[in-house]
Amino acid sequence: MFPALLLSLLGTPAADPTGPKAYPPIYVPAEAPFGYLYQPARDVNAVPRPPANGYAPKAGDVLLLSDTNRFWTFLFRLALSGKPGHNGVVVTMPDGRLGFLEAGYNDTLYTRVTPLDYRINMYRGFIWVRPRETPLTPEQDRRLTEFAVTADGTRYAIGKYFSQAFLLTRARGPLRTAFLGKPTGIGHRYYCSEEVLEALIYAGAIDGHTARPIATFPQDLFYDRSRNRFIDRHPPLAADWAPPSLWTPIPGTALRGKTRPHPPSPWPGVGGAYIVNPLPTPGKQVPTPTVVGYTPGELRPIAAVEQKPQRIGFFDRPTRLLGRR
Repeated sequence: MFPALLLSLLGTPAADPTGPKAYPPIYVPAEAPFGYLYQPARDVNAVPRPPANGYAPKAGDVLLLSDTNRFWTFLFRLALSGKPGHNGVVVTMPDGRLGFLEAGYNDTLYTRVTPLDYRINMYRGFIWVRPRETPLTPEQDRRLTEFAVTADGTRYAIGKYFSQAFLLTRARGPLRTAFLGKPTGIGHRYYCSEEVLEALIYAGAIDGHTARPIATFPQDLFYDRSRNRFIDRHPPLAADWAPPSLWTPIPGTALRGKTRPHPPSPWPGVGGAYIVNPLPTPGKQVPTPTVVGYTPGELRPIAAVEQKPQRIGFFDRPTRLLGRR
């Protein structure tokens, strides 16, 4: 009852989960469809840290995403957490292409598996990538794909997320996390960070004995630190994932996705870009991102960073509150 009431007061995310707002036309750079990564830094202050190297994604990479959406910012403040507020994991889709599995796709209440080149260039905020340092085995890759296919199209576990915002019902607490919040396995509803951990546990990529999917937030996966003592002692990505690197489609810039040019505005990057527009596909519930054109790059001035820097609040840097483990 309370989640439904709060959603009505704040305005529900993306009313049409398959409409043009959820699946807008975008540019995908022709020379680097997966963009570039700056040098790693555990800092949500989005600034270029050169040099930028081409991003070569692989299954198991974890992406941390941050936007200024007031709805999700409010929810994470209730849960005593902060930026970044969303995440997902790179998976191999059944057709062999790389996709992005996320619960709460583009501010909708659905889990989707979306082609990675489309989703990473479409996101409206900032993205950091934690590349998997040890490639998945073929069996781990297969099981990650199986999890993604099963989860695709399911509803976002908004009620489960709200339960983590209140001390009396949450699995995240000073003592209870050691006993609660353990993995539930494949075939359930999840919220974003819970789904990433459940998928990686099912694939055999992280230890399910110490992971606490329902008690873990995206910020915990960004810093490998947590305000929760148990998760702080058992960071699930610390062993096999590189520190986060800020992602960009245009080297030398660090801009929100909504600030970068979109069709039909000129593309400022070198080498041109493909125009990708999701089109209705018979027999499919969601549109299919489809290349509908190409535009050459135009050398024109573009801001390197946001004109109005994002605010880094009290809850956005948990390491300031933490000492040694």
